Amino acid sequence: MQLQLTESAAAAVLARARDADVAGWLLRVAVVAGGCNGLNYDLYFVESPGPEDTVVETCGLRVAVDRGSVPLLDGTCIDFARGPSFLFNNPRARKSCSCGASFEV
Repeated sequence: MQLQLTESAAAAVLARARDADVAGWLLRVAVVAGGCNGLNYDLYFVESPGPEDTVVETCGLRVAVDRGSVPLLDGTCIDFARGPSFLFNNPRARKSCSCGASFEV
């Protein structure tokens, strides 16, 4: 599986990990049902990966992806620009909402 974060996204994740006092935890990136296009990206911290997770290392971060999200996220690049949210460049998304928070495959 290929998943990457840009340097600005990695810096934003590390800053949020420090603020939440979860340094050393993994970032979980998942796809969940919801949003105006049917699927949403979900990011949160986990202490350790689950038994069926794929773990990817990018920009010095460990990222856990559950088995169901792997085919939906493969090839995705996560970026962070000004503002409170992450930007997803997902080659599997056929359609995305204007804010980029939800998508359709």
